[in-house]
Amino acid sequence: MASEFTLALLRTTQFASLAIILVMAVRKPLRRWSGAAPAYRVWLAVPCVAIAAMLPTTTVAPIHAAPVLRSIHTLAVRATPVAPDGVDVLLVVWAAGMAAAAAWFGLAHRAFLRQAGRLTPADGVYVSAAGAGPASVGLFRPRIVVPHDFRLRYSPLEQALIVFHEQTHIARRDAVANLLACAFQCVFWFNPLVHLGVRFFRLDQEIACDAIVLRHYPRRRRAYAEALLKFHVDAPFAGAGVNCQWHIQHPTKERLMNLQPTPSGTVRRLAGRCIATLLVAGAIAGTLGARAEPAASAPSYAVAMALEAGGERSAPRVLARGGEQFAVASGAWRVEMTVREAQMPGTVWVMSRVLKGTDVVSAPTLLARLNEQATIKAGAGDAAVTLSLVVTPQP
Repeated sequence: MASEFTLALLRTTQFASLAIILVMAVRKPLRRWSGAAPAYRVWLAVPCVAIAAMLPTTTVAPIHAAPVLRSIHTLAVRATPVAPDGVDVLLVVWAAGMAAAAAWFGLAHRAFLRQAGRLTPADGVYVSAAGAGPASVGLFRPRIVVPHDFRLRYSPLEQALIVFHEQTHIARRDAVANLLACAFQCVFWFNPLVHLGVRFFRLDQEIACDAIVLRHYPRRRRAYAEALLKFHVDAPFAGAGVNCQWHIQHPTKERLMNLQPTPSGTVRRLAGRCIATLLVAGAIAGTLGARAEPAASAPSYAVAMALEAGGERSAPRVLARGGEQFAVASGAWRVEMTVREAQMPGTVWVMSRVLKGTDVVSAPTLLARLNEQATIKAGAGDAAVTLSLVVTPQP
C-alpha cells in the first residue's frame, strides 16, 4: 500500500509540475490580452491536473490515442521508478515533511495574530494594536485588519481603496483558495516548482483584485499606486498563510506596472474567460489521455474452410479479427462464426451458428488448436452440414 501511494505521489508530482510550467508560460500573455481575471482563473488547471493524475487508469483504442499523448505516457512511465524496497522510509520522510510544512504555516498564522495584538472594531474594520495589516483574516468570519496608524499613514481616499481591496478578497473567498494552496504546498513540499507556482498564484490573485478595484475607481490609479507604496517597512514580516495581506512580499513593481486600464470590450473579456476554461479543460483532458493505456488490439486469424452442405461444396478463406463475427454461405445454408483467443496457449474458441434459411440448425462451440484442422458437423441426411477449418494466427 505504501509503495503504491508513493508512486502515485511521484506521478502526480510530474503532471502537476507540467501544469505549473504551462500556467506560468501563459499567465502574462493572457493577462495582457484579456485582463487579470483569466490569468488568475487559469491556475485552476494545476489542482485539476493533480486530481486527474490520481484517477484510475483507463484504456483507449489505439486509433484514438494521439501520438503526442502516447509520447507523454511513455515518458511518464519511464520517469516513474519501480517501487524500491525502502519505499516505506520514503513515505515516512514525506509525511514528516508535510507535517513540518503544515506546522510552518500554522506558526506563520499565529505570528501574524500575535503581531496584530488586540483588535478593536472601528467603522467596519478591526484596528490592530501593532503594525499588522491591512489584511483580510478568517475563513468563516472574515475580518479586515488595519494597522494602528492606518488613518494617519493613509489618506481618506487611500483608506477607501484599501478597504475595498480587502472586501473584494472576502467576496471572492480568496482565503479559501489560499488555504487550498497551502495544503498543496504541504503535500508537495519537496517540489520547488509548487512553491514557485504558489508565489505567482498569490501575485496573480492580488493583480486580479487590483483590477476589480480600479474597475470601480477608474480615475484613482495614482492614489491606488501611492497606497501600494506605503507599506510598513519597519514592521516585522509574518508569513502570509491563508490571509490576504495588502503588503505581502509581492513584486510591488509588477503590481504597479499592472495598474493599467484593463482590456476594453466585452468580447475580449469573454474570450479571455473561454481561453482560460479551454486551457483548464485541455490540461485535464491531456492528463487523462496521457495516462490512458492503449487497449491491446485484437489478434487476427486466417480461417481456411471446407464447407459441405446440401450436396454442395465450397472452400472459402476468411481473414477475421478476434471477437468479430463473420459468415460464409452455400446455397440455403449459412454458417456464422466468431474466433476468440483462449486462455490455453496455442488454442482458440470457435463459436458458430449453422442456419438453413432463417432456422438455426445447430450452435456448436469448440476449442480448436491453431494450425490444426477442426471439424464441425450438424444435422443428418440431406440436412447434414460438415465444416472443416484451420485457424492460422496472423502477425
